[in-house]
Amino acid sequence: MHVNVTIDCCYRVKKIVKEKMAGNHKEEFGLLWDYTHELRYYVCFDALKRGWKAGCRQLIGLDSCFLKCPFKSEFLTTVKRDTNNQMFPIAWVVVEMKCTDSWVWLLSLLLNDLDLEDEYGYTIISDQQKGIEIAIFDILPRVEHRNCARHVFANWSMRKLGKSYESLEKKYTHVYDNLMKKSPKMWTRAFWGTTCKSDIVDNNLCEAFNSRIVEVRF
Repeated sequence: MHVNVTIDCCYRVKKIVKEKMAGNHKEEFGLLWDYTHELRYYVCFDALKRGWKAGCRQLIGLDSCFLKCPFKSEFLTTVKRDTNNQMFPIAWVVVEMKCTDSWVWLLSLLLNDLDLEDEYGYTIISDQQKGIEIAIFDILPRVEHRNCARHVFANWSMRKLGKSYESLEKKYTHVYDNLMKKSPKMWTRAFWGTTCKSDIVDNNLCEAFNSRIVEVRF
């Protein structure tokens, strides 16, 4: 073929091939800013949005669980109760960690996707994570927020109350003050609204959903 290929030419070609296969270091580091936006992943299918609007109670459960993979992250879920009182997933997200900022991000997306701008008549039930409470207050301040009864009870265990639990009969005032740190609207049926047509006191729907996906979380 009468082709004379020099060593320098071979080196240059080799360098080009390597860059195409592995990427140019400078260009790759320049993509880090874009990569930070991909650390979170949000899913809310159109069919689920339409199903929520057409046949679900106005009650939303929020919960989270770990994704047990090499790259540790959190899986945040939103689950509804349909008219048959069954589990109806709405949306789920993968975030870098469970914190106020990640809950704010999720609720902001739900606000737009589910048309929750009015807020009135909707109810959210969750555990007692402080980040969730702050996010709800910031994004959906007019919705009713309930705490899961199981988590409320867990905070009232003998281990946490200590001596005030042992002498409960003699210290009703202290017990009352301890309990009233949480608004009665968050844990007492007597203070709940009736618009969402559900009087559940637990967040078992979210717990059930998380247990169903336990295999794919590894």
